[in-house]
Amino acid sequence: MASTEVEDSRLARVVIPSLEKIIKNASWRKHSKLAHECKSLILRLRSPNADHDDSSSPSSDSGSSLPGPLHDGSSAEYSLSESEIILSPLLTASSTGVLKIVDPALDCIQKLIAHGYLRGEADPTGAPEALLLSKLIETICKCHELDDEALELLLLKTLLTAVTSISLRIHGDSLLQIVRTCYGIYLGSRNPVNQATAKASLVQMSVIVFRRMEADSSTVPIQPIVVAELMEPTGRSSESDPSTTQSVQGFITKIMQDIDGVFNSANSKGTFGAHDGAFETSLPGTANPTDLLDSTDKDMLDAKYWEISMYKSALEGRKGELADGEVEKDDDSEVQIGNKLRRDAFLVFRALCKLSMKTPPKEDPELMRGKIVALELLKILLENAGAVFRTSDRFLGAIKQYLCLSLLKNSASNLMIIFQLSCSILLSLVSRFRAGLKAEIGVFFPMIVLRVLENVAQPDFQQKMTVLRFLEKLCVDSQILVDIFINYDCDVNSSNIFERMVNGLLKTAQGVPPGMVTTLLPPQEAAMKLEALKCLVAVLRSMGDWVNKQLRLPDPYSAKVLEIDDRNLEEGSHPVENGKGDGGHGGFERSESQSELSSGTSDALAIEQRRAYKLELQEGISIFNKKPKKGIEFLIKANKVGDSPEEIAAFLKDASGLDKTLVGDYLGEREDLSLKVMHAYVDSFDFQGMEFDEAIRAFLRGFRLPGEAQKIDRIMEKFAERYCKCNPKAFSSADTAYVLAYSVILLNTDAHNPMVKSKMTADGFIRNNRGIDDGKDLPEEYLRALYERISRNEIKMKDDGLGQQQKQPANSSRLLGLDTILNIVVPRRSDDMYMETSDDLIRHMQERFKEKARKSESVYYAASDVVILRFMVEVCWAPMLAAFSVPLDQSDDAGITTLCLEGFHHAIHVTSVMSLKTHRDAFVTSLAKFTSLHSPADIKQKNIEAIKAIVKLAEEEGNYLQDAWEHILTCVSRFEHLHLLGEGAPPDATFFAFPQTESGNSPLAKPNSVPAVKERAPGKLQYAASAVIRGSYDGSGVAGKASNTVTSEQMNNLISNLNLLEQVGDMSRIFTRSQRLNSEAIIDFVKALCKVSMDELRSPSDPRVFSLTKIVEIAHYNMNRIRLVWSSIWHVLSDFFVTIGCSDNLSIAIFAMDSLRQLSMKFLEREELANYNFQNEFMKPFVVVMRKSGAVEIRELIIRCVSQMVLSRVNSVKSGWKSMFMIFTTAAHDAHKNIVFLSFEMVEKIIRDYFPHITETETTTFTDCVNCLVAFTNSKFEKDISLQAISFLQYCARKLAEGDVGSSLRRNPPSSPHDSGKFLESDEDLYSWFPLLAGLSELSFDPRAEIRKVALKVLFDTLRNHGDHFSLSLWERVFESVLFRIFDYVRHDDVHPSGADSADNSGEVDQESWLYETCSLALQLVVDLFVNFYKTVNPLLKKVLMLFVSLIKRPHQSLAGAGIASLVRLMRDVGHQFSDEQWVEVVSCIKEAADATSPDFSFVTSEDLTQGGVSNEDETSDNINDALRRRNRQLHVAVADAKSKASIQIFVIQAVTDIYNMYRTSLSAKHMLMLYDAMHGIASNAHKINADTVLRSKLQEIGSSIESQEAPLLRLENESFQTCMTFLENLITDQPLGYEEAEIESHLVSLCREVLEFYVEISCSKEQSTRLAVPSGSGKRKELTARAPLVVAAIQTLGNMGESLFKKNLPELFPLIATLISCEHGSGGEVQVALSDMLQRSMGPVLLHSGC
Repeated sequence: MASTEVEDSRLARVVIPSLEKIIKNASWRKHSKLAHECKSLILRLRSPNADHDDSSSPSSDSGSSLPGPLHDGSSAEYSLSESEIILSPLLTASSTGVLKIVDPALDCIQKLIAHGYLRGEADPTGAPEALLLSKLIETICKCHELDDEALELLLLKTLLTAVTSISLRIHGDSLLQIVRTCYGIYLGSRNPVNQATAKASLVQMSVIVFRRMEADSSTVPIQPIVVAELMEPTGRSSESDPSTTQSVQGFITKIMQDIDGVFNSANSKGTFGAHDGAFETSLPGTANPTDLLDSTDKDMLDAKYWEISMYKSALEGRKGELADGEVEKDDDSEVQIGNKLRRDAFLVFRALCKLSMKTPPKEDPELMRGKIVALELLKILLENAGAVFRTSDRFLGAIKQYLCLSLLKNSASNLMIIFQLSCSILLSLVSRFRAGLKAEIGVFFPMIVLRVLENVAQPDFQQKMTVLRFLEKLCVDSQILVDIFINYDCDVNSSNIFERMVNGLLKTAQGVPPGMVTTLLPPQEAAMKLEALKCLVAVLRSMGDWVNKQLRLPDPYSAKVLEIDDRNLEEGSHPVENGKGDGGHGGFERSESQSELSSGTSDALAIEQRRAYKLELQEGISIFNKKPKKGIEFLIKANKVGDSPEEIAAFLKDASGLDKTLVGDYLGEREDLSLKVMHAYVDSFDFQGMEFDEAIRAFLRGFRLPGEAQKIDRIMEKFAERYCKCNPKAFSSADTAYVLAYSVILLNTDAHNPMVKSKMTADGFIRNNRGIDDGKDLPEEYLRALYERISRNEIKMKDDGLGQQQKQPANSSRLLGLDTILNIVVPRRSDDMYMETSDDLIRHMQERFKEKARKSESVYYAASDVVILRFMVEVCWAPMLAAFSVPLDQSDDAGITTLCLEGFHHAIHVTSVMSLKTHRDAFVTSLAKFTSLHSPADIKQKNIEAIKAIVKLAEEEGNYLQDAWEHILTCVSRFEHLHLLGEGAPPDATFFAFPQTESGNSPLAKPNSVPAVKERAPGKLQYAASAVIRGSYDGSGVAGKASNTVTSEQMNNLISNLNLLEQVGDMSRIFTRSQRLNSEAIIDFVKALCKVSMDELRSPSDPRVFSLTKIVEIAHYNMNRIRLVWSSIWHVLSDFFVTIGCSDNLSIAIFAMDSLRQLSMKFLEREELANYNFQNEFMKPFVVVMRKSGAVEIRELIIRCVSQMVLSRVNSVKSGWKSMFMIFTTAAHDAHKNIVFLSFEMVEKIIRDYFPHITETETTTFTDCVNCLVAFTNSKFEKDISLQAISFLQYCARKLAEGDVGSSLRRNPPSSPHDSGKFLESDEDLYSWFPLLAGLSELSFDPRAEIRKVALKVLFDTLRNHGDHFSLSLWERVFESVLFRIFDYVRHDDVHPSGADSADNSGEVDQESWLYETCSLALQLVVDLFVNFYKTVNPLLKKVLMLFVSLIKRPHQSLAGAGIASLVRLMRDVGHQFSDEQWVEVVSCIKEAADATSPDFSFVTSEDLTQGGVSNEDETSDNINDALRRRNRQLHVAVADAKSKASIQIFVIQAVTDIYNMYRTSLSAKHMLMLYDAMHGIASNAHKINADTVLRSKLQEIGSSIESQEAPLLRLENESFQTCMTFLENLITDQPLGYEEAEIESHLVSLCREVLEFYVEISCSKEQSTRLAVPSGSGKRKELTARAPLVVAAIQTLGNMGESLFKKNLPELFPLIATLISCEHGSGGEVQVALSDMLQRSMGPVLLHSGC
């Protein structure tokens, strides 16, 4: 023993008293050795330095150097041998079986453990120290056999202390032994307190083991359990007794506190290490590192998942798994987990699972209690599972391997407590382990929950209520339902769990269908329906909470969500593979190989595709189960199945949900495709090595043989071929297999069909098959064995007998084959209430799990995309709507009403947030109908609650209601209407009815106080009576079928119901809280309110203004929103006010306009910055109504409203001026005089008093003002208004020029005309000046001469006074768009040459007056303006000239004369400044004018005129006369037009002559030749007309003889030729710039020859016919006389030529001169004289010289 100086050490103080008690009680002889050992030990402890005989110690030599497990809490340490010496008496005493000896020994051991004197690990496979401690634990546990109640408590105390101890670490078998002992005490003790203590100890131990495993530390602090909560599940009175609970709680707490005290004390001294070896990663001496739990999920599912050996051991475990130490030891030897803490947790968990799988006989309630407590412990462990337990592959594997089997065995138990615990375990699995148990939950949820939920008619009431409460708890965590939907309802190979759950809840809530027999009592059915409603509400609440979390929406009204687990999973868009997180804590190693899992994401697109794929596949299977061929065609078309026979066969073989009978029918068809599919189907089987009956079993598992013999024949023929191909030595030919197959099928039917009474014997079977092997017999042993196997085991489809007992409705779950799983675990009812699932079913479940593991995808999706909720709503909205609507309609129960309304609220929240309009509107409309506001006589308390729900909905969900606001506001409107009726107030219709009965009525305020309805006399209830006969919800007026008579009973009901409305309170908060709505919601709210108001106002019988007043209110409340939002709001309100303002009901329109005025006054109080347009937008309704309204009163009201705004808010008006001036502009054109005067009066005040305000922000306002004044200048009521408006325009122009308008303030205008400053060439200048100038320009067409004159004067005065500031570009725009537009009337329209077509309408301009006054004046002013600003505008010369040309071209002498005169005047004033290019422009314009005014007599000679325009068929006297008259009119017009143009050309010649005379010296030869060409063209055209004999004949027919004998254009011809000759002669004389003598002389000779030729042609002509070609007699002489001056001039010109030039041209001229001598000449003799003179002066000398 270690040396120590301490007398009576701490260890001795604990051990010696117990030894003394043992000595005292061991007085028997057989215990003498024990007493001797105790005395010897006491002596050793009291005399530590004395020498003692250690021969009794068996290991004194070997253990003297090894450390032992004992120490005394100080520096004293004991070796292994010393520890054995001290512990040996205690072990011996504990093994005596004598209570009085065992008790002190056990008490001593407990104290040693509690004080921390025992240290190390208790493990039977460990070192000697561990073996000693393991032996100690084993000895302690055996004390349970004494069966003493006091000892049981001491034993529990010792064991719990050992497990709780920090210094003594219990692992492996020792830990299991302790658990087994406590379990035995719980089952075997007769004392309830001991039972409760044992149960609490088991729970505390389990919690400790798993808490240490999670923390990976033996020293982690552990809190005592709460015993009161532990006692609740069983419900047994003995355990739930308060005194018992208190006692057990004290027991547990005391032990835990003692251990904590020792640990804290020791830890402060540094006695314990941090880990104490608890974290060893491998066991000593472990040769095989393989870990049973390291198998991956795939291995679990495919290879080790509920292996047959495990099933066998589980079934054999009914004899007692933990009672058989050898079995346990064998199992434990396989569990080799490096981390001991996790190995302990695994062993405990496995042990509890095995305990829970026990199936005790019904006569053994004690074992049933053990089963229950094991389930309770599992429930507690799962509910408190930590991250390691939830995410570790090892523990997930344990759950799959053991717990799932336990659930399977317990799920069909009819014992209520077991079913409840199974549900609680499943809840924990779904809540905390769903990521790693996807496939398992997909099976157990339908098996445990949906199986019970969908049994509506004959359920077990307690089970059903348990399931309903389970679902309600499940909904607490909002993530669970979404995960269930995304992982199962969107998985092709999984059941639609969420959909089935909702549908099952709906059926439960609706109750047992009528006519169906049920075992439920009425109270039970009512309770069940209420609980189902709660679950449906919880489902919707959960969905709402989830979407709130995802979108981070505030939801203060939802219940607090209890966090079921502290998730270690990162919820996102990526899948978590079977719950595997990033690993556990510490050194917990991961599995080396991961499952082969498909990757995926939970984004909306992928989920939508998966969901759509599943629905389409379900649809195809459904079609197949009705018509197989169409089903296959559909699936091929939808790309769900390939079109090859092999792919179709694979689908028929593997797909779930197919009707096996129809599969057989399809395979038996003789059509080509079906036959190929059948062959491919059979060929897909591998029968190699199979017995014949085994092959048939495998073949017939997938379908049912058809009933038609031919179909069976084809199938079995192919089967026989395939079997013989796989087993070529089995039979001599396929025929043998074919016949034997038929025989086997017949035998199967005979042996297992209960209808067959006389069964076939083995000999009969052998006899029937003689000679089938090519005439030989098959071996008799073979056939007899075949017979035995068939008789003993029926050949059937894999689903036969398993899925037919509880057929579910045809839904997607059944189509996917999951109903089979549900049904196989439900045994047929028997009297045995404890009957569990059979071994066959367990084996079948194993196969189903393997199949599901093979088909289902292993990826677990953690939903995060809110779009997933759309698909969930699509599934559940219709059942939810039905579940809430029907009870709410049929029941008056307050609880049901509250639940249904809450369900409506959550449904509307979810559908609104997700913007599911159709679904949202369905719920909102239903809820609105349940208010019964459309039928007030039927209102009940539940309808009042519905109204409250509507109000709550508006307050809480307003941001998401969108269009649904309309239904809510309609309810509000109807409520307020009824509320007013309840107060006795008359309806609005008395003020706003369309036919106004009293002319003096006006929309004034309603009476302040009116007695209530109930206090009014019966004769004064006419207002309320109309409400009684209201129609349907959708109707706005009285229903068509309603009676117009109201009974007293209806009236009394109405009065009482109206009083009920007082419960609702004030609904105005809906409108006042509109300020809280977000930017989108307020717009939806306004739209809905406007629509409701429109419906109110348009009611033909009962127009109301409630919503209209609320529109004004909410506009006022929301006016302070940001500008962008307010603009959107006002866009809606603007259209509304326009519509109402144009209403046919004048009172309503006035009310609307007055409301708009109030809003406008309020809005104008807000300051508006420059260049914004909000005020203008706000006042646009006034503008539109002003333009559209046909009511004079409305238009006048608008003028007065705007006037009031100006007078009271002029300082605030900015962009609003635009709308105001638009209103005044509209008023200026009004047909009512008062409106025009009223509006101009206001405009006058604005310009006189407020002009700076309208121009301080932007120039556009100034433009609007100008446009308004221009409109008033056209006023037809008073000339003074027009003149005053023109003067205001002049005032505006002056202000504009002075820089007092808008941006002009930034400029300093030039101080003098000589200043070089110009206005900027900006758009602002153009935008400011143009409306003003253009408006004045337009007045030039005013029918009033005075207005035209004044307008022109103001226009040109303005331009003249301020034009020196204009830039060239501005001038260009002024000329084009202002000045030239004055002449558009005559430049482009037809003006009669005589001016006869003046307008008859006095309102139009008088043509002659305008031509002679306005046009001439305007032309003069334009010329003056151009001349004044020539330096600036000279580039515009061509455009001005073109103006003159366009006037000259007009066929009107006065107009052309004005244009010519203006041209001459312009040339006179500024011609001296023209450049050469400008002169070219002038001359070109003159030539263009000359060419364009050529006289045209072609109409006179046309064929139509010649024939008179009458066809042969129309040659009647009347037609001929009409044609002649028409012809004469046309002739006169044509002749007048030609003569007018001739006169104009004479004016042109004169103008050219004047211009030439003025600038003869300035014109170059080029210019002169251009003028010559123009004049020569006039002359040539005139001569052509004069020489036209046909024309002259026509003219002779229509004119007098004297006039017709003259050439029509003789004067024009003479003057133009004379001008041409003058130009050429002067060119020769002046020889200007560019002069070329030869060219000019050539032109001159040609001209003279041309003149002489024309004269000779006329003079020498003779009469050729009766129709005179030329005039004769006096007429000819007159023409010759008229032509004589020109001929004389030509002769003189020739004579004045030089001798050389004359001689040069003499050969050409001589024949003309000779002919001229012999011709006839006119009176006067000028030609002869001139001719004589030429011969003497020019020809004579030439002849003389030539003669010489």
